[in-house]
Amino acid sequence: MKNRIIPISLAIALVLSMGLVSCGGGITIPLKNPDSFVQMMPAEIDSLDPAWGYDTPTCEQIQYIYETLLFYEGEETDQFVPVLATEWNASEDGTRIRLKIRQGVKFHEGGDLTPEDVEYSFERAMVQDRRDGPMWTLYQPLLGLYGSRDGDGSIQVTFDQIDNAVEVDGDWVQFNLVATYPTLTFYQILCGTWGSIVDKEWCVANGEWDGTEQTWQDYNNLAKADSYLYDHASGTGPWKLEEWDPGVQVELVKNDDYWREPAAFERIITKFVPEWATRMAALLAGDADLVRTPLPVPSINFSEFLDIEVLEGFVDLNIYHNLPTLQSEAFFFNMNISNNSSYVGSGVLDGEGIPTDFFTDVDVRKGFCYVFDYETFIEECWLGEAQQLGSPVCEGLPYFNANASMYSHDLAKVEEHLKLAWGGEVWAKGFKFTLPYGLNNAKLRTAYEILAENLVKINPKFQVSLVPIASGTYINKMLGTRDMPMFLLGWQPDYPHPDNLVSPFMHSNSFFAEAQGYGYPELDQLIEEAFKEVDPAVQQDMYYELQERYYQDAPSIVLGQPLGNRYFTKYIHGFYFNPMFAGQAGPLYYMHKSLS
Repeated sequence: MKNRIIPISLAIALVLSMGLVSCGGGITIPLKNPDSFVQMMPAEIDSLDPAWGYDTPTCEQIQYIYETLLFYEGEETDQFVPVLATEWNASEDGTRIRLKIRQGVKFHEGGDLTPEDVEYSFERAMVQDRRDGPMWTLYQPLLGLYGSRDGDGSIQVTFDQIDNAVEVDGDWVQFNLVATYPTLTFYQILCGTWGSIVDKEWCVANGEWDGTEQTWQDYNNLAKADSYLYDHASGTGPWKLEEWDPGVQVELVKNDDYWREPAAFERIITKFVPEWATRMAALLAGDADLVRTPLPVPSINFSEFLDIEVLEGFVDLNIYHNLPTLQSEAFFFNMNISNNSSYVGSGVLDGEGIPTDFFTDVDVRKGFCYVFDYETFIEECWLGEAQQLGSPVCEGLPYFNANASMYSHDLAKVEEHLKLAWGGEVWAKGFKFTLPYGLNNAKLRTAYEILAENLVKINPKFQVSLVPIASGTYINKMLGTRDMPMFLLGWQPDYPHPDNLVSPFMHSNSFFAEAQGYGYPELDQLIEEAFKEVDPAVQQDMYYELQERYYQDAPSIVLGQPLGNRYFTKYIHGFYFNPMFAGQAGPLYYMHKSLS
């Protein structure tokens, strides 16, 4: 493997500096802080307000403090267990969702959970609707909009619309959806931290929105620090906020009045430590029970990626491998390159360039899909910690087809398709074009090198050159000027439903497809109908068909799905993986710390 460096000397230096004892090829990590779970993460949190949080570090802390009405069952993303709701049902047409609210639950500050708190929590979140936040996930099914404001920032909804979307009916709360909507998707949305339940009485007493029409616009798009919930919290969860020291740590303490059995951990301490070497040393010294490992993408300075393989030999670690993150990455073909592009050479198929519609020929696209060396890319760019996919729908999502068709590195197939492309002109004349890549983005550069090297190997007339550009310029050229012949990017869904990957990759009016000029009315209709289908068996057939369509149309080279690992000290037990847990620690309420 190219550029692979295993800094064994570094590991030995760490062991010696900490005075740790060698044990069977590993080291002995002492048990420290027996009643606490201590983790070290590179990134700071943004806020403690459930209506604000949309990044992983923030949502992780919210998930410990607050609770939602329901949550995912075990490792599943399409099955649910009751939390603050004890039961739920949906109308036949999927336009009304009703949930019965649990009794006998107290907030951290002493208030009793009521259905009115639930109604207030969702209406407050929709009222606040901060810019670039998570509230579109509620606005879309409830009001058919993507937020409370239009493009110029003007309010586009009325208070009555928000008020009527969520209603109390005795012990029940009812969500009134604007149209037929798949109930599975709505339940998944309710599991997000933006569906956390707050204490209305406590919020109002501390200056939050009072729940009335007269004041709601004063709280719309509220500045982060202007919310009392920015750095205060009163949830119903297993742990309570004790201290947030910005830039240093968040410390939570066990909620002894929790409505279920109290948690095993007395404290959850999350420390913000940007340096990987410091985090690794803390793990091996027992000062941390879990640390965030570097992402499996090498930088230009590869030595900065301290080898995770070093940790594999330590017997005092509980290690979990190949955990499928919900993410798909692809190498997209631009089928409508700008006429002003400086990357297409002569602009015609004469051996010195390509036409701007070069990738509209499906045999060109299939030839490129077969020429790409997926195994080499996964090994060099993800250090082997990824799996190839046949379509954007990744493992962990409902209706993922594990047996979906996918391309392989097959030079005979390359020749077959490129000899057919453009009536044989591609093979006879060859082509030249340039691929710009983001400066300091080794993954992009490596992908482009793999493509270029294999194309020229199959035919010396196939010439692809590479040029570095500023990272910000790269994004602008992809979405703004659209003058790049190809581009590489990934997507993580906001909720675990295949539509949240199918739409951006395949619908002609959505993110990637629109940027590359892919899609057609029949496909758009199938995508829309698949999302609205309420029969799970029928819906599965439709999503299987969409995965096959993506393979047949070949609008991109689907690179794969990154896989994650977890490195706990051996004293942490009870971990299981569900990709919808924010952060890396997983189901801490069900976990404990002990010698055995």
